[in-house]
Amino acid sequence: MNKDQREIQRKLRILRYAEEIGHVAKTCRYFGIGRASFFR
Repeated sequence: MNKDQREIQRKLRILRYAEEIGHVAKTCRYFGIGRASFFR
C-alpha cells in the first residue's frame, strides 16, 4: 500500500467514525484533527 492509499484509508476511517457516532467535534478530538480539516 503506497502513501496515497494509506491517506485515503485514514480519511475513510475518520468519516466512518464520524458517521457512526454522529458527532463531528468528538471525532476531531479522537483523531487529533481540526474541524476545518474534517470538512475540507
